[in-house]
Amino acid sequence: MDKVIQLLKSFNFTESESKVYISLLKNGTGTGYEVSKNSAVPRSKVYNILEILMEKGCIVVSKQTNPVHYSAVPIEEFIENIKSSVDDSLTEVKNELKSYNQTMDLENFWYIRGYKNIFNKCRLLLSEAKSEVYIQVWKEDIHHIIEELRAVEERLERSVIILYSTNHDYQVPLVNYYKHGFEEEKLQESGGRWINIVVDSKEILFGHIQNDKNAEVIWTQSTPMVFLAKENIKHDAYCFRLIDAMGDDAKRQFGDELKGIRSIYNQKNEKKVVTNDNSDDYTDPCGPD
Repeated sequence: MDKVIQLLKSFNFTESESKVYISLLKNGTGTGYEVSKNSAVPRSKVYNILEILMEKGCIVVSKQTNPVHYSAVPIEEFIENIKSSVDDSLTEVKNELKSYNQTMDLENFWYIRGYKNIFNKCRLLLSEAKSEVYIQVWKEDIHHIIEELRAVEERLERSVIILYSTNHDYQVPLVNYYKHGFEEEKLQESGGRWINIVVDSKEILFGHIQNDKNAEVIWTQSTPMVFLAKENIKHDAYCFRLIDAMGDDAKRQFGDELKGIRSIYNQKNEKKVVTNDNSDDYTDPCGPD
């Protein structure tokens, strides 16, 4: 019970109010005397607590008996009443804060810290996207934004998702995404996962996610950074389309797991292999940016 009492306190319930509601939920309908006995809230306080809980919509009262009887509302109704109260409070807070709002310099780099805070921001960016979305995301994190991504695919004509997975599990309820496939090397290079989102060619969110306890990203509308991040994601998509199209030819050239494709520092040797057919032309396998 201690845990739920602490949780209810975060929604402006006192310990006594929490005990009374839980007691009615657990023991069913009761008189004020019975509620006091079951909840361990003193009888001198319990009637005032019952009145407060009635005002909050947490309990109901029957006056057909003497003494009157009280009952807890169903859990779903209780939660909806809390949501409604919180929404009303947040609307009031928002209206009051507007008078203090100052314009933020979005050309700066703004740091967002905390796993939950990062994905709250991601959901907001995706829900506000008007024309296009480009994103690199890991399967381990995508469930936090999956509904927003599904909505993006339905709402927008331009969306590209590069999906990473530590165990090569790429099953997600999306359509237009590319499986990365080289995660081991990326993890060794970067030391952890990351998130990269570009929305409407005007703002980005990018940063590392070590785990759900250690994560920090940059959010900015800096034009050069937006361009760089968008081109990075587009170029990934170009490459994966070409790799898919090459099929077995790609495996013969770069190995079954295509690890050879990352050997970018010995181009002279590779060009010799490519030009054994007496052709002097060399084409970037990933095409133009």
